[in-house]
Amino acid sequence: MKKLLTPFLLLLLISCNQKKAKVEETTIETSTPTEVTADTISTTSEVPATDDPIANIRQKVESINNNKDLQKKQYQFKCDEMMTVDYFYRNSEIVKIAVDFGTVGDVYAKEGYYYDEDKLIFIYEFVEGGPACEGCLKKNEYRAYVLNDKTIKYLKDQTEDDCKKCEFKASSREYKLLEAKNQTEIKELFCKKR
Repeated sequence: MKKLLTPFLLLLLISCNQKKAKVEETTIETSTPTEVTADTISTTSEVPATDDPIANIRQKVESINNNKDLQKKQYQFKCDEMMTVDYFYRNSEIVKIAVDFGTVGDVYAKEGYYYDEDKLIFIYEFVEGGPACEGCLKKNEYRAYVLNDKTIKYLKDQTEDDCKKCEFKASSREYKLLEAKNQTEIKELFCKKR
């Protein structure tokens, strides 16, 4: 009987030691602190990066919108109606351009362009209007998430939709606004020449 019991106990003891070693390995691996490197933090917006480009863009836009230390420069001019274009700077870098088109006819519109290191990352559009009748006012919001100058996700209100503008080049108004040096150059980008 002793001869039968000894190998069984030995097997049981070896098995327990292997399980304990695995538990200790796991504990060591999970207790090691996560190291934050320059690759995980955007240097301009100071927002931790993730593998999800939409989440990264949202974090950067939220960081810009919540930053109370941005410098603002405003331009006002008249096309069909009085327009306002606001430039927002972090240090000397443009991070947002807000355009208020005013009310033309029965439609009010505004747009916001967001940038990270002089690259367009997000566009917000708001349009309110409709026929001149009681209770006919319609509101729409449009959001374009942009990566490498291509729209990667486009929302009309809260529903995913086909993008209105899917690619942005240096000749796009969103980029031309970055290059504009004064009110006259900005006005030329919005007002039709007659």
